[in-house]
Formats: sequence, C-alpha cells, structure tokens
Amino acid sequence: MKLGQDEMRSRFERERAVRLATVDERGRAHVVPVIFVVDGDVFYSPTDKPKSGNPRPKRLRNLDRDQRVTVLADCYDDDWLKAWWVRLRGTARVIEESPERTHALGLLDRKYAQFDGPRYLKDGGPVVAVDIKDWLGWAYSEQSAQAGRRRPWRERSWLRSSRA
Repeated sequence: MKLGQDEMRSRFERERAVRLATVDERGRAHVVPVIFVVDGDVFYSPTDKPKSGNPRPKRLRNLDRDQRVTVLADCYDDDWLKAWWVRLRGTARVIEESPERTHALGLLDRKYAQFDGPRYLKDGGPVVAVDIKDWLGWAYSEQSAQAGRRRPWRERSWLRSSRA
C-alpha cells in the first residue's frame, strides 16, 4: 500500500542510517550507507574530510558531475506484514563552511549521541544537502504502519535451537 506524506516522513526520520545513491562517471549507481537528518525539505549528511593523499569521497566527486540523488530507508522483516520502504529524490549541493553547514551539524549532533558536532565543525568535511523534490513510500500492510522496527534477533523463534 502507498504511504502518505506524514507517515513517510515519520518512518524515514526515525531511521539511524539510510542508503544514499549518486551517479558515477560511467552512469552507474554508487550507493553508500550514511547518517543523516531531515530539516523541512532538506536532507543533510556529513562527509569525511579527505586525508592527505586521498581524493574527496566518491559521492562528492559524483556530485561534481551529476547532482541527482536518491535516498532509501527500508525495513525488511521475515514477517512481510511489517516490511516497508521510503525513497526520496532530489538535487544535491555540497556545503562547505557556512551557517547552513553549522546548522546541519547541530541537528546531527542532537540526533546521534556519538557524533561530536563541535569537533566535526572544526575538523570535519563538507555536508551533502539534498533539496528533496519527491517522496515515495510503500508498506506491505496496515500492520507495518504500526509495527515500528524489527524484532530483536533473540525474539525470532526460527533462530532458537529446538534442542533441549
């Protein structure tokens, strides 16, 4: 079933990591897992600062040529009634030092306890900002709309040994 706008945003924003896809120089998808925040209609994801001798991250090099981006959040469960996905597409910008980068890093710092926003502000790389053009979401059933996240592996009966 198709998801409504509020439900798509809610599911997407609850995720801790998503997959970001850019287009490489040969027209192929380049997909990487990323941390992120969404602020209104803008998706933000930090990148590492290039280390001496290493090029910029591939996703940034890809964005130099083609700014089209797709981002996917999903939940697979062996109980398919709980399966869902949300995809957003948009146009990316690479944000170097600026008030917008500072704002994005503050949002990331609040979402992820392990993210050191002040250090990243000083020593981190640019932030990818995606101006979201469209959202699309799907859930297997109404049950998946209420299911939340996957069950911990310990609760999955098929993983438990049947031996006494």
